[in-house]
Amino acid sequence: MASVGSHPVHKTPLSRQNDGFSPKRRSAMKLFDSTRPLRRFAATLLAGAFCLVSFAGAAKFTGGRPVDPQPDAGTLKAGLAVTYFFRYFDHIDELDGLSGGEAGEPIEQLDHVAFEDGKVLTTDRPMGVGAHIRGFIHLESVGEYTFKLQSNDGVKLSVGGIQMHADPEIHAARWSPDMTYEVSSPGWYDFTLDYYQRKGTSALRLKWVRPDGEEEIVPPVSFAHP
Repeated sequence: MASVGSHPVHKTPLSRQNDGFSPKRRSAMKLFDSTRPLRRFAATLLAGAFCLVSFAGAAKFTGGRPVDPQPDAGTLKAGLAVTYFFRYFDHIDELDGLSGGEAGEPIEQLDHVAFEDGKVLTTDRPMGVGAHIRGFIHLESVGEYTFKLQSNDGVKLSVGGIQMHADPEIHAARWSPDMTYEVSSPGWYDFTLDYYQRKGTSALRLKWVRPDGEEEIVPPVSFAHP
């Protein structure tokens, strides 16, 4: 501190000279800087919580069993058998135990997307369709298979007696969460899928990642029916 006559003169540090900030603003900035470690810690916790929620969205299924006895490959037919019901459904449970439908052309592969005028699956109709899709899926390797199912509208899927996914109400095309299915005994597994499309666009697609494989639409060779 220097003095001029009898009056002291305070010198402003060079780092604060001409910075354009008032003392009050500089004090607020200092407080903000002091809380930086706490804010980083909070951000880390938030990111961790997000990861936990994302992980919780993936479902894992165990205990599924292959068909016993295994079907004779020579007697199996390609694709999945399907029975259609022509009416406007609102919920997947309306297909439970339903009888009196019409047998349709087998579904070779679940890779269906259609716009408003497009036919639903193997029908000749663009809307008002329900389906019981039945048959086998061949899980040929021990390990974990990860499935994803896209639907528009309602759907319910079971493999090897284990219900894996249900999205029962009317909705736009969307994918299920990842579904991990543990296979301890390779072979043919029961495949049961109920589906309906009310009106507008339709979609029904099934992807998987086989053990040590890459994501792909489940190929036709992996489906069969008696």
